[in-house]
Amino acid sequence: MVNEIFIRGVANVYPSLEFAKQQLASNKPLRVYLGIDPTGSELHLGHTAPLFFLRRLLDLGHKPILLIGDFTSRIGDPTGKDASRKQLTAEDVARNMATYWEQVGKILPLDKIEKRYNSEWWGPMRVQEFMEIKSLVTVQQLLTRDMFQKRIADGAPIFDHEVDYPLLQGYDTVAMDADGEVGGNDQTFNMLMGRDLLKKFKNREKLVVAMKLIEDSKTGKKMGKTEGNYISITATAENMFGGVMALSDGLIAPLYESATAVPMSVVEDARKRLEAGENPKTLKTELAYEIVRFYHGEEQARLAREGFENVFAQGNLPAEIPTHTGGDIIDVMTDAKLASSKTEAKNLIDQRAVKINDIVVDSWDAKAKPGDILRVGPRKFLKII
Repeated sequence: MVNEIFIRGVANVYPSLEFAKQQLASNKPLRVYLGIDPTGSELHLGHTAPLFFLRRLLDLGHKPILLIGDFTSRIGDPTGKDASRKQLTAEDVARNMATYWEQVGKILPLDKIEKRYNSEWWGPMRVQEFMEIKSLVTVQQLLTRDMFQKRIADGAPIFDHEVDYPLLQGYDTVAMDADGEVGGNDQTFNMLMGRDLLKKFKNREKLVVAMKLIEDSKTGKKMGKTEGNYISITATAENMFGGVMALSDGLIAPLYESATAVPMSVVEDARKRLEAGENPKTLKTELAYEIVRFYHGEEQARLAREGFENVFAQGNLPAEIPTHTGGDIIDVMTDAKLASSKTEAKNLIDQRAVKINDIVVDSWDAKAKPGDILRVGPRKFLKII
């Protein structure tokens, strides 16, 4: 596992792979953290690569830290954004992170990790202290970020709190006196800011591990809510299995590598089978089974696979279907939570993802009547009574 840990799902290691290996080989248990800003209430498979990295680190005898950014999430990370994020209230953050530990506990044993919140140091910090931290970096250094350069070119506003965000995230390293940090590759700038600050405050090096984002190898699209292909780690076994089966074939290998705990030999075998032209559905079925087994256990994985095959391979309806009294299709979809909003319901209809009695719905004004079977996407059904 020592040889695998800095290869599996890893995009880059700073300051070098050699430094990382030296740190692991030392007798000192490393305190390496992952920071998660609770900007939403669900963790999904696209979030799990750094968590699996920390799990492997724990298995080697080191000390993972999970940091919830309950302070920084109210500021808003500008990473990858062409416009300013909407700022969250303290109530928003509290609601979003209400089940975070429960979700993290599906991958990491909570009794063996250090649990922190960055409001511990940012909440009571005085303005004078913050200005002393700000004096250690330049505006030019912070504005080199791609998204800021794009906004400057487009004449779009850049707010001061967005410029300061990397400084806030970077100082977390100093506040916890951590040895290293792991995060998505899109967080590299912020994590390296922490490396610079640790050198200035404590005169020592920081290990930074940037994980590959889970991206479709064919389209380059990242797995997540924006692309509509995310799968919550709290999803039911049935929805999790069906969700994996509905994904693009280009996500099979990335998910095997970054979002499962199977041996690397299994990952490499799956990649070779894909390259050899094996039917992707076979590999996707195996991947779906493994993911459901990890989160729900062997029996639930078996039942989810059988249920999927019954519905999709044999063309049967699920054994249990939720019911609704019917009405305007948009209202029915939102009321039954087949869509999160009327806008999403309309988009699903426009994408020809909605069917009534196996006939594609092509109008927002359609009605769902008693006796109809409404189907949204590949795995959501509703019986109108």
